[in-house]
Amino acid sequence: MSDITLFYIGNDSKFKAMLEKCGHLHKLSFHAHNTPNLPENLFSSENTLLVLDEQTSLPQKLMDECQVNNNIKLIILALESKGDNNLDLQDIPLNIYDDTIIKTDNQDFLNKRIILFINFIRSQTLKSNDIDSHEAIKKNINLTNQIMHLQGQLNRFNTDLQAQEEVLTKITQISQLSRQINCLNLKKIALVCIEKIPELISARFASLYSYDDNNNTLQLLRHNHPYTIDKNVDLSLCPDSPMAIAIRQNQMLLIKDFKQWSKSEEIDVKRQFTRNYQTNSCIIAPLRSGGHISGLLNLADKIDGPSFDHMRDMPPIELLCEIIGSAMSNINLYDKVRIQARTDGMTGLVNHNTFYNELDKEVNRSKRYGGNLSLIMVDLDCLKTINDDLGHRAGDAALLHVAEQILLCVRETDIAARYGGDEFAIILPNTSLSDALIVAQRLLKMVNEKVVNYDKHEIKASISIGLSQYQEHYSTEEFMREADTALLDAKNKGKNRVHISEPVKN
Repeated sequence: MSDITLFYIGNDSKFKAMLEKCGHLHKLSFHAHNTPNLPENLFSSENTLLVLDEQTSLPQKLMDECQVNNNIKLIILALESKGDNNLDLQDIPLNIYDDTIIKTDNQDFLNKRIILFINFIRSQTLKSNDIDSHEAIKKNINLTNQIMHLQGQLNRFNTDLQAQEEVLTKITQISQLSRQINCLNLKKIALVCIEKIPELISARFASLYSYDDNNNTLQLLRHNHPYTIDKNVDLSLCPDSPMAIAIRQNQMLLIKDFKQWSKSEEIDVKRQFTRNYQTNSCIIAPLRSGGHISGLLNLADKIDGPSFDHMRDMPPIELLCEIIGSAMSNINLYDKVRIQARTDGMTGLVNHNTFYNELDKEVNRSKRYGGNLSLIMVDLDCLKTINDDLGHRAGDAALLHVAEQILLCVRETDIAARYGGDEFAIILPNTSLSDALIVAQRLLKMVNEKVVNYDKHEIKASISIGLSQYQEHYSTEEFMREADTALLDAKNKGKNRVHISEPVKN
């Protein structure tokens, strides 16, 4: 056992445990006491190294005893970590404390500091004629300052390393989230953005918007705010808002303090519902795919700190935003391709194949559940004459005119299609023959009344219409054939008219 006793007076259990490890390593007698429970004859051991916690308030009587007790060789003041700030030891009253030590999480560093004190005590014991211990400590002040400076650098390094480790941990989590995001389901992506991503950086609130670059508008997809937020945002009406700035600059915006940011940007932006936020910090992240912005993710109100951090929070969010932006861009591309596969390129109506698929569905639904189903077939009269006299562009203008009038006549539940070159078809679910006739007559009138203007020419278009009602014993082909027959009858009887088919008896 060593000839030196290590005493700690204080209430810091973590620092106490580290001192106890030092005592065990150097084979010192170790004693620790809380301030309220100090025993008598506390310093009866010879060659005592006393460590006092700066948070500890000792009675004046005990402080006096510390100064006159010959058994106490060194009194060390344990200070809380000051980061990279240099502590001026000249401010420490050397008539009370012989030296200071900075609390640290680095056990090896603490061991080395304790060794310095132990070696000093032993040197004083062997050389009783040496200079006073206080003078020795004064001579070592510069060395201590250097050690503390090195510890500050070590603390900064440890902080940076810890931040990097946190980012690496988050990136591991991102790999799991990316598998959930990489899909063609926008609702699933929005769910991950609002429920999973805020947990990654300890954000209390989140909102996800899609972005329409043609109109410079945002549309809300999902949020977790406890109050109503804007569903549609016209950024042209609020050009100085953080969302507008993030979109315009095409880069992520981290605001540590909203008021200071507004002041530094010299803009007056009032944060709505301020009472619902506990911090003034937020992240506004454009969701990019290449140079295109698909949407915007807002993260607000840091839970475990005063503000979001550039080193810890920005890297994982930047990576996620690229993944989310690419996923949303893929969905938009998929939707465009899917629409193109279903629609006629010139008129925007559904195409021939889609029409037959939809007609099969409606026929099967009527067979199973009953209900009325009507079908209108439309043919543009004299398209060949228009093409021959004025050119195919004029014929296209006449076809577009008919398509536009059809769209004005049908409901959202109806299915309008370009059936062939000059033919159109309209499926009318849950529609009686009499109601379908009203639609057909209105369409006939609208096409007739409006003149088509093309290249200084006025084209007077007309259509022929065939109308049929589904019967429960019909197949899809029979239903279609009956409507075609009605259309042919309308054209044979002079065109520019509606003809109703007569149901075929079973």
